[in-house]
Amino acid sequence: MTFFLETNIYQFFGRFHAMLVHLPIGFIILAVFFELLSLKKKVDLNLAISYAFLAGALSGVFSVLLGLMLASDGGYNEATLNIHKWTGIVMTLITFLLFFIKRKQKTVLWTQKSYPVLVFVVVSLLFVAGHNGGNLTHGSDYLLEHAPNPIRTLAGMKPIRERITDLDKALVYEDVIHPIFESKCNVCHNNDKAKGDLLLTDEESILNGGKNGKVIVSGNANESELYRRVTLSPTHKEFMPTEGRTPLTNEETMLVQWWIDEGAPFDKKVVELNLTDRIKAYLRDVGIGLKKTFIESLDLKEVDDKVIASIRAEGFKIKTVSGNSTLLEVTYSSYNKEPLTANKLDVLLKAKTNIIWLDFSGVPIQEDLVSKLGQLENLVALRMSNANLTDTGVKAFESLKHLEYLNLYGNPISDASLQSLQKLKGLQKLYLWKTNVSDTGLKSLKDSLEEATIISGL
Repeated sequence: MTFFLETNIYQFFGRFHAMLVHLPIGFIILAVFFELLSLKKKVDLNLAISYAFLAGALSGVFSVLLGLMLASDGGYNEATLNIHKWTGIVMTLITFLLFFIKRKQKTVLWTQKSYPVLVFVVVSLLFVAGHNGGNLTHGSDYLLEHAPNPIRTLAGMKPIRERITDLDKALVYEDVIHPIFESKCNVCHNNDKAKGDLLLTDEESILNGGKNGKVIVSGNANESELYRRVTLSPTHKEFMPTEGRTPLTNEETMLVQWWIDEGAPFDKKVVELNLTDRIKAYLRDVGIGLKKTFIESLDLKEVDDKVIASIRAEGFKIKTVSGNSTLLEVTYSSYNKEPLTANKLDVLLKAKTNIIWLDFSGVPIQEDLVSKLGQLENLVALRMSNANLTDTGVKAFESLKHLEYLNLYGNPISDASLQSLQKLKGLQKLYLWKTNVSDTGLKSLKDSLEEATIISGL
């Protein structure tokens, strides 16, 4: 008796609804599959079909009972809940009827005519019940959440607002707080499932709070129920989010606290609030204040297939850096029998704007040809180890303003190259192992390229 007094027995059993609800779905689909199979293969599967419907109906009964127990706790959109409930009940009753009809189909005329209609009806109800059940557990926007804007518009939904990550332009609620609530809180606090009568979907609902009152005290996070709940121990019964869902990260929690302490504004930009270095770091962790990399900022047209073919014909390996990208990676293997020539490089330069990675490792290149590589205006990574490169050749790289990776391992270059290398301010990694650059030259270069990691073998 004590056990039943200390627990919500309806909720205890009701939560098994989510596990059992897939059984009637599976059995009904199995019955329909057998039906289609019997029509195509001309085999008698009537017994299997009828028992599949019976299994679907019986599991449907238990699923309905458990669903009613789960719904007794409240917090669900009543209209959506009623549709889900009654379509499930009617679907279960019709499934029972299909079991009996299938057994009499050969002997009773009216069953032959009604059977296909009832199968269509039960499958339709299955989709309606499943869709509304999904709305109750994941929110009404779940199905079309990531749909293209034209489809969202047809469905009567707002177009997706492109999230702004620029610190100077980002809105504190729309671009920082709302995405946190959307990913961590709104599964339980949406228009179809509002635990504790609390919605966290828009300004009005957030400020209204739930059945126990307001959840935000503007200007005071420590007095705000929402902040208290997300900072409780995960084992505490009032901890949010509940039911084993992924909790807010430390950075997300601190940003919610900062937002509330700053007055919980909904229309201000991030830069209009008090921004400490720590808050800026938290914002970077959630993607605000991160500038696009050079590669991400490139928007280039695709290189013509004929140009790609002509480059390959010259012995170059050329491919896109990923998937449908228009950016290219080029390699000339040291195993190629033909040396690099001016003509080969001229053909390669037909795609110069799109080439961002170039690998000439182990390929000797004449000094008068290196200057052509300076035309690769968007080059980000260049590998030229053991390429017999000289100080004069390195000078040609001064025009590669976006170069981030440069491997000059094993080339006979000296301190005379330092002046050229110091102009490559975007370098993040530079390999100078087994070159003639002196220790003093390396120290000078490290002082000049503070952001770069220089590997010298020392």
